[in-house]
Amino acid sequence: MKPLLALLLLCLAPAWCQGLNKKQVRDGNHVRPPPPLPVPQAVRVPLETIRQVERSFNNEISSLAGVNEPMELMGDTRGVQLMDYGIVFTSEVSLVVTPGIMPGRPTIPPEMAARVHKLRVERMPLLKEHMMWMMRNMAATFTQIPDSQQLVLVVRLYYGAWEDTTGMPAQVVMRATRASIAAGKIETEER
Repeated sequence: MKPLLALLLLCLAPAWCQGLNKKQVRDGNHVRPPPPLPVPQAVRVPLETIRQVERSFNNEISSLAGVNEPMELMGDTRGVQLMDYGIVFTSEVSLVVTPGIMPGRPTIPPEMAARVHKLRVERMPLLKEHMMWMMRNMAATFTQIPDSQQLVLVVRLYYGAWEDTTGMPAQVVMRATRASIAAGKIETEER
């Protein structure tokens, strides 16, 4: 019997010698794998930081085209942080201060409408250039959010009811992760 008992103990020795992996947890008689590591969560961006970026974009747009015929900010830029997604900014802009109908001018003359349309077409690249600047500014400012989260900038464009909007988008959307902005890759969509 002694040799049989010795053989049994010898066979069980490797099982006793195996220690638990540091990542494994003993649960009664079973060994279970460790829980999955948590996905890094974004830190909530202070509201004042978001407000500073809003003001920065408002100032850029207001002074973009010059004093004589400025672009018109139709309302303040608004930014929000969406947890587990990123940060989104929206703004509404008129690329030209739009002339209106007045008592002495019941309709917009065709030459004025053509001039407004021409200015809008000329200013669209300028707007996109400053939106790109804003995206880089957002990536540099919001370092507390993970590189994989989105930064989105949406500019809705205002047009008068009398205007010819042929070839003009209703809005321009730029979106990218913080990491892709650093690499110079920003997705632009016009709708």
